[in-house]
Amino acid sequence: MTATTTAPASAPTDPVGTPPAPRGRLRRALPVLFPVAVVTGIGFALYDRAGELAALVLRPDSVPYLLAALAANAVAVLFSMATWRTLLADLGPGIPGRTATRIYFTSYLGKYVPGAVWGVLAQLRMGGAAGVSGPVVLAVFLLNLIVAVLTGLAVGALAAPWTIGAEAWWLVLPGAVTVAWAVRPELLHRLAAAAARLARRPAPGVRASDRGMRRAMASATASWAVGGLHLWALAVMLGARPLTALPVCVGGFALATAAASLVVVLPDGWGAREALLLLALTAVLPWQEATAAAVASRVVCTLSEVLVGGAALLLTLPRRSP
Repeated sequence: MTATTTAPASAPTDPVGTPPAPRGRLRRALPVLFPVAVVTGIGFALYDRAGELAALVLRPDSVPYLLAALAANAVAVLFSMATWRTLLADLGPGIPGRTATRIYFTSYLGKYVPGAVWGVLAQLRMGGAAGVSGPVVLAVFLLNLIVAVLTGLAVGALAAPWTIGAEAWWLVLPGAVTVAWAVRPELLHRLAAAAARLARRPAPGVRASDRGMRRAMASATASWAVGGLHLWALAVMLGARPLTALPVCVGGFALATAAASLVVVLPDGWGAREALLLLALTAVLPWQEATAAAVASRVVCTLSEVLVGGAALLLTLPRRSP
């Protein structure tokens, strides 16, 4: 940049034939590469699982359970969108609901690409085009992640007596943090400021209101609770006792998904979540049925997320002016 500002006036500022910078080429290619990567990630998530799913679907009595599982996870996805939109409305400038929905689901489907950076890049690019500054986008992303993980671990305590046993005491910690955070949301901002001082960085320039944080936590908790019902439907379909399986499935799904979301090198925690789900499901199902339920859970979640996300993107397509 120094060379540009000190160049002589006679020097050409836009030489003909100069190839575009690699960063510029990448920026222009992102709108094409991102959806291709998302579709590829979804394909890997479904690959080699068609046989197990078909064995379940071909049973006539399985169809109602599978439909209920799809519906439950679809509602959970909408609750998760509500969490993100609550934080965005609280921290950033007001943008149309259609635009916010489109930003969310574009980045949401990016979780099928390895690495957490793609969803952030999508939010930064689309948020900037909608008038949301980069610091606000990053703050919303990080707060949304923290809310999701903490509430997921707190809900995961429901399954602890059946899955972890005597070692379940550590799940009291995220539950206690979540309760303290709900009572005094400003504690999070103090923690963020302290972390910034330790890192010798400026404190975050934006902060959410107490009301906004409580609403985000409520919708995130609802998302985990409703989302876990899809696993419960699958477990009951495979022979689990409904009352015993309910806390195991709701808590186990929240715990497995929240923990696996931190494994950023895997698309949507692919593999890590299934391993954790098995630990919970074997408390109410034999090993073979528990494995089938974990596999079916991945397929059901992927299908419902793609259907909801795809429908939302279609419904929020920019309207062409006549």
